Amino acid sequence: MTGVLPKWLADLTGVDISTSGEGTTWSLKHAWFIPPWLSFVLGAGIVLLVIWCYRREGGTAGRISRTLLSLCRLTSIAILVFMLAQFLLALERTGLPYVAVLVDDSASMRITDAFDSAAMKDKLRELLASAKLADATRLNLAKSVLLQNNADVLNTIDERYKLKLYYVSDAARMQSGELPTLVDDLRKLEPAGENSRLGLAVRTVLSDLRGTPPSAIVLLSDGVTTDGETLGDVARLAKNKGVPLFTIAVGSETPVRDLEVNDLLVDEVVFVDDIVNFEFQLSQSGYAGRDVTVTLKQKGLSASLAQRRITLQPDGNPQKVILPHRPTQVGDFEFIVEVEPLDGELQTDNNRQSRIVGVRKEQVRVLYVQGYPNYEFRYLKHMLQRDSTISLRTVLQEADAEYTAIDQTALSLFPVRREELFEYDVVILGDADPALLSSSALANLSAFVTEKGGGVIFVSGELYNPNAYRDTALAPLMPVDLNSAPRRLTADASPTGYRVRPTELGQSLAPFQLGPTTAESSEIWRKLPPLFGLYDATNLKPAARVLAERDAGDGRNSPVVVMQYVGAGKVIFHAMDDSWRWRFRVGDVFFARYWIQTIRFLARSKLLGKERSAELTVDRREYRQGESVRLRTRFLDERIAPPEDDGVVVIVEQEGQANRKVTLSRQSSNRGVFEGVLTRPAEGRYHAWISAPVLEGGARPVDFRVVAPPGEFERTEVDTADLRRAANETKGKYYTLADAHTLLSDLPSGRQVPIEALPPIVLWNQWPLLALLLGSLVTEWAFRKRVGML
Repeated sequence: MTGVLPKWLADLTGVDISTSGEGTTWSLKHAWFIPPWLSFVLGAGIVLLVIWCYRREGGTAGRISRTLLSLCRLTSIAILVFMLAQFLLALERTGLPYVAVLVDDSASMRITDAFDSAAMKDKLRELLASAKLADATRLNLAKSVLLQNNADVLNTIDERYKLKLYYVSDAARMQSGELPTLVDDLRKLEPAGENSRLGLAVRTVLSDLRGTPPSAIVLLSDGVTTDGETLGDVARLAKNKGVPLFTIAVGSETPVRDLEVNDLLVDEVVFVDDIVNFEFQLSQSGYAGRDVTVTLKQKGLSASLAQRRITLQPDGNPQKVILPHRPTQVGDFEFIVEVEPLDGELQTDNNRQSRIVGVRKEQVRVLYVQGYPNYEFRYLKHMLQRDSTISLRTVLQEADAEYTAIDQTALSLFPVRREELFEYDVVILGDADPALLSSSALANLSAFVTEKGGGVIFVSGELYNPNAYRDTALAPLMPVDLNSAPRRLTADASPTGYRVRPTELGQSLAPFQLGPTTAESSEIWRKLPPLFGLYDATNLKPAARVLAERDAGDGRNSPVVVMQYVGAGKVIFHAMDDSWRWRFRVGDVFFARYWIQTIRFLARSKLLGKERSAELTVDRREYRQGESVRLRTRFLDERIAPPEDDGVVVIVEQEGQANRKVTLSRQSSNRGVFEGVLTRPAEGRYHAWISAPVLEGGARPVDFRVVAPPGEFERTEVDTADLRRAANETKGKYYTLADAHTLLSDLPSGRQVPIEALPPIVLWNQWPLLALLLGSLVTEWAFRKRVGML
């Protein structure tokens, strides 16, 4: 039997209960050893026995008199039992119940969320103003809940309860001091914790107050746990202790907005005045549908080299972006690709990536073989002959004997010796008669591609190319299947001709970049004069890649330019022979640009150094546990790239663990680039190296590490589910910033907290009790005598 000590009893016992915020509780203690059920049976038996005895006893007393005598006897017995049980009045000094307030000060609380609702924005501005805080970071919003209106919430809690204030991040740290000191310190609090261990924080508070569990725990947080138990995990413990959790979600459920540039890919060495494509992935969260500007710059220069306006795709859909640039100076330059920061973006250091590119001026040795002097041969020969970056030699099979003496580019014969042919970088094979080329010459030309890694351009014609090569050593080089019914280059079905339209793959390659941007290039291709001759190249080999198609507006988009990797080299097939028509009214501008860029595209391997044959890279050097690692192998000399599309194997080592093999696959737009993914590696340090193919020059291995736990910015949206779960399971309540003002009215009153045990008051040997016993016995004796029962 317990309760709050009433004032009359306090006055009677002399206990002081006048201290503010404190009280006294009482309880009865005894030494009675008989079980309650047996005590009840014995008590009932004694009552019945006393009543029965008085009824059976002789005398003239009436029923009322006998009942009064029975009551006197039972009173005496009750007092004796009370004294035998040695009853005491146990007293305890009590204080106000505890309420623990937990404020999350982890690094994620420095985030400034972007709320879409105008009403919510107004509410937050009002909240910050009432707390005299400026920036709307999550921590400042949490502070505002407690500090608004001169810290009214903290003052009220401190009046009704005993306030325990904790800061929680890596651990729960209880703050000490008077309320004014706590308020000042809270205003100065900064979000610096490296981890959020919210479950551990609640467990620590329950442990600190295990003797006197708090009436409630109030948590102001974004709810994201980055290490250890979550709030939901520890909610059962709080429920078992009868402690409700009142959780206030601080922040937004929308992921933090961010832009990221990654996977930048560009050739390591390029020709001067050649188009260089800077290809990269642009990822975003929270900005879907927004337009941003991506820019290419050169380190040390303020002006941009290229710009492009991009409409951002939905979250989780990285988009490929290409920025073309035509370097005009020779040297090694660091180029920077960056995207403009947007409003509300938290991290901007991932908005850029840079690469060093070597720009070289070297001549490309080109051999042009043609059967007869058609318009394509004449215009292309004269254009290449005038270009200072091209060293041109020609073989015209139907030329007069004096031709070689008149034309300084002319050779009398196709190079006979293999070494002579291998001195060239690119061979253009027009409509030449294979019967005038020896079988050894054709075999050497095949080896020129497959072994040396040279480039060949096949230009279809009316007489020989490509059908006449069906049974020669060059047939395997052709991207067109020559075993189908023979076809010839004929006039196009459209009387107005057709225009050439680059495919998506073609637009990403240098040969088709006729303008400074992809959009301008597409417009140039759309306006170029139409062509009229077309070879039906619809029967392509599986490895062929279409770079440009016929566009006549009739829906029949047959291939016009096709590429194929063969062995160590590349082959391009032209299903037309009248590209010279592109000169109409503009001269060599676009005609020359296309051909020069195509030739350089096929000859880029000659620019690469010999000290390294390949490079292995990862997109970052450090990963968070749970992330995947993107591996990329780039063959600096495409000629040594394996012919198989999955021909690169990387071994990933981790100390004390079994090695893992990762197979890399060829990138569709680049023969020398292979990519693969190491899925969710465990925490630790890793060493990766290329095991296949075996490379003479070798490739430097790459090291990276995976760290745990996930960082504070791994997940940035508020975890409302965990906050709700913890509140509901413990019979508490979940709040948003909009309804947190009802917190004070929802907090339970709680139980008084024992402070100290007061000296007990012995009841069984008090003189009033003895007087009462004697009075009861004397009353019974006197009454019995009066009614004649003695």
